[in-house]
Amino acid sequence: MYRIAAFALAVIFVTPFAWALDVKSPGPDWTEAKRSSELVIFIKDVDEGRRIMAVAEVNAPPEVIFNVVSDFDNYPDFMPYVKESRVLSRRNDSELTSYQRIAPPFVSERDYPLKFTLTRGTPANGGVFKTEWSVIPKTLPEVNGVVRITLNDGSWLIEPLDGGKRTRLTYTLLTHPGGLIPDFVANLSNTIAIPKLFEAVKKRAAEKKGTAK
Repeated sequence: MYRIAAFALAVIFVTPFAWALDVKSPGPDWTEAKRSSELVIFIKDVDEGRRIMAVAEVNAPPEVIFNVVSDFDNYPDFMPYVKESRVLSRRNDSELTSYQRIAPPFVSERDYPLKFTLTRGTPANGGVFKTEWSVIPKTLPEVNGVVRITLNDGSWLIEPLDGGKRTRLTYTLLTHPGGLIPDFVANLSNTIAIPKLFEAVKKRAAEKKGTAK
């Protein structure tokens, strides 16, 4: 039994161009789990769990992508596996807490309260948006029959390309799903779950672009 699987919650609107992405390994001991013209995924198993980094170039402005990945209350409408997501509190425009519950395939439902820090793009920071989160598992009582995730720390780095018409999106995650997870379920995160999430945000971003016109 393989104890680590990463059911990543976040993602991208991928570029339609056919050439390969120029994405290099983030460092030693990282394994390239997937590479295509649309998406590159690296993984690294560590003592705490699994690290994931995924990169794509997105045919949408950074602000559109930022608005999609930070639309927490509406995650169940477009994010795969998300059954419940709601904002618990907002300290200000840059800090909030949320609760999310997912139903990944082949295993019990998982949930996690998260603390988010949001950075919006400005001329001073080069138009770079960022969403960072860390799990705060004791914020809410555990739900009977749902596994509480105690490690889920990650970020979305949303960088402008082509004068802000397109985006380079980098997703990072350190997680442990809890319980004992078979190898094939762990690998679903790399081969199915992350690409599926990317496609979900691609569709949502396209809808938002159309609305903004």
